[in-house]
Amino acid sequence: MLEKMYPTLKDVKEMTVAHGRLTAVDRHSHSNGMMMFSGVSDKFTLKETDGEWVVLHEHKNDMDGTDEKLYRADAAALEKIAQIAEEENLYAWGEMRIDPEKDDRPKVYDYSSSAGITLYTDDRVGGYFSFNCDTARFYGGGKVIDEINAIIGSFVTDENLIRQKHLPVTDPRVIEMKNKWFPDLNEPKAPDTSADTENGWGCGECGARGSEGKYCANCGAPKPSEKPGEWVYTGEKWVCPGCGQDGNEGKFCCGCGNWRPDLAPKSEEVETAQNQPVQPSEAARQFGIPSGITDALKAAGMFPEDKPDEQLAALLAKQASHGRLVSFEHSAWSNGMSVNSHSEDRTTAVFKDGGAVVTRYIQQGTFDAAVTEFTAGEKVIAELEGFIREKNLTNLEALRYDSSRDPFGNMTDTSGGSQYSIMFDDSSAGGSSLACFTLDTAAIVQHGGSEITAQLRTFCDRLCSEGVITSSRREPPAQRGMLGFAGMLGAVSEGGSVGGSKWVCGECGFENSGGKFCNSCGSPKK
Repeated sequence: MLEKMYPTLKDVKEMTVAHGRLTAVDRHSHSNGMMMFSGVSDKFTLKETDGEWVVLHEHKNDMDGTDEKLYRADAAALEKIAQIAEEENLYAWGEMRIDPEKDDRPKVYDYSSSAGITLYTDDRVGGYFSFNCDTARFYGGGKVIDEINAIIGSFVTDENLIRQKHLPVTDPRVIEMKNKWFPDLNEPKAPDTSADTENGWGCGECGARGSEGKYCANCGAPKPSEKPGEWVYTGEKWVCPGCGQDGNEGKFCCGCGNWRPDLAPKSEEVETAQNQPVQPSEAARQFGIPSGITDALKAAGMFPEDKPDEQLAALLAKQASHGRLVSFEHSAWSNGMSVNSHSEDRTTAVFKDGGAVVTRYIQQGTFDAAVTEFTAGEKVIAELEGFIREKNLTNLEALRYDSSRDPFGNMTDTSGGSQYSIMFDDSSAGGSSLACFTLDTAAIVQHGGSEITAQLRTFCDRLCSEGVITSSRREPPAQRGMLGFAGMLGAVSEGGSVGGSKWVCGECGFENSGGKFCNSCGSPKK
């Protein structure tokens, strides 16, 4: 790791990074909007499979499933990229960081996106070196990225296509939501073209022609003449009628993820849901209106930015003396209109004996939370404590957010908050043993301290990125039953509580599920 806080492209090119032989490379991108299940990703991987060089393209849409296409490639392509990697020292590009004070790129508020390139080698623990394309382009590395993309993309043509397949979405929550709210987005059924021809038969599910066996070569659906009658579960291992996978034991096929046929939604139930018109009031209650109006207006120059005021300057100029720093925490949460829109992101650092134990807690909706623990580096700990003391940040606890200064605040469809909690042991400084301070992020920004909150957020990221991971786990969410505004209205309309009663999953044993499906394995409630 470089000593410089924000290494540039010039800095990382001078680093020495041990690495082995390049075996594969991929370029990937991902975007995620404000709506639940709005993620879209693309991944192009150049690799060797069964003695043949290929490019695998995986296009995943949270609502529509995954499309996979396999293209012919050659070893010379990887050799070209390996040469570029050596000349440009790409193995160190992952160390680049953007100084937030120099980041003048337009800010986007209603969605998130990222793009990256990963180099896979044969001698490193974990086997890969990855870097962010946006960061590299910021420092002038766009030409190298475009060259790698061109090499991989040169094989993505119809002439090189070997095979393709579509993997339908299997998440029961998505299926239920599509059937109820977005019937027009469900994949249309092609006409039954199952008559045998000299070139094989046509699939009545996806319309693909030319299949010769009992199952469609494109989607795995059984040949119409092979479709069984009413499917009955005997309690033994079962064969999936969708993809032909044998030996299934659970409620989902281990080959394609489809429901066990006796548990799948009945066609008449789907038709009933599709024929029910979505009332405007219901649609608004479920999904809300575009959010982030205030931020969007500010970004467009239609709403004045908050400027530093005298109160903030006076607080920063007032000397604040404290003893030993005990803990530092950033906690952010948001709650939208849609079901399971509640999210939390909390970073907590506890200081002891010159070091710090950092815990990162991330929760989305009512699903299990991801918890990762780190041992923070001494450098970032010292810089964080120095920043808090030099800026007299504990004085900012006196700031209060004034909603009357934000006339568009009530027009957004989300609620949320962000705050920093700082604790000192002031016994050595002649004060109480523990002195606790809570800083409201919105209040600081409103008084013109956006640079301060940005730097604090950067320290939170550095406590994790510059630390060493000691453990990683998933655990039940701390805030159960936070289903979003629509979820709460639905619970009230059904005469129940917001969270509902908890039940034990008979499939995996998870004890804290609160909806129709298990929060751990996705099995339906019996």
